[in-house]
Amino acid sequence: TFLALPCSVLSLDAMDVSGEHELDVVHDVYKRRVGTDGLPFGEVLSQKVRSSRDSGTIADIQAEIAQKQGCNIYGTLMAQKVAGNFHFSLHAQDFQVLAHVFRDRSLVNTSHVVNHLSFGHDYPGLKNPLDGEMKILDEGTGTFEYYIKIVPTSFHYLHDEVVETNQYSVTDHFRKQQDGFPAIYFIYDISPLMVRAKEWRTPFSHFSTQLCAIAGGMYVVAGQMHRAIRLLYDQYRRRSGGGPALFT
Repeated sequence: TFLALPCSVLSLDAMDVSGEHELDVVHDVYKRRVGTDGLPFGEVLSQKVRSSRDSGTIADIQAEIAQKQGCNIYGTLMAQKVAGNFHFSLHAQDFQVLAHVFRDRSLVNTSHVVNHLSFGHDYPGLKNPLDGEMKILDEGTGTFEYYIKIVPTSFHYLHDEVVETNQYSVTDHFRKQQDGFPAIYFIYDISPLMVRAKEWRTPFSHFSTQLCAIAGGMYVVAGQMHRAIRLLYDQYRRRSGGGPALFT
């Protein structure tokens, strides 16, 4: 979710090391206009990015910026299993239009929230490090870069269902913009290693063994406490010249 850039200027672009390069990805990619608080602002849209690609005039874009419109872009992006990147940029409009709208490049506020990012299906216990990540710029502009290491993961359920998915780790970097327009980059690489995770249930025999071990430990501790108390009491009796027996 972009908090200070309208949908009419934003696009999703993708490229990888195999040479595939696509500008303004529209397949299964959608957008909604939102306010600076991340909530729906005015008319809530749910449409493909391309549907409004050529409809924004300079006056319309300036009006949207004046109304402090933001944009939520969501959907699914298909990618090959090779290193690459996808990024959110201002390629939805021509450079001349952008240069007229943003005469001062420092006004291109790239503050954003990553609501959710995953690479494949979820499984129990999966953590997506970028979910809920927020980057706010109080002044100036710049490009955010997220470096993602994707680890192929095979998760096996109890009922033998197998989910082939991915988990990832991430580091980020912010670079102040010197020329051109800023963007948000997600640069990913695929690990040569694979993780195999398995769902399992503790068998009753294991539970029984643990229970017996706990009971045995309690018995041993109780015995030691019994001997210690008896020793202390016997010493007390000898010093006091006798007395009733505490234990028989």
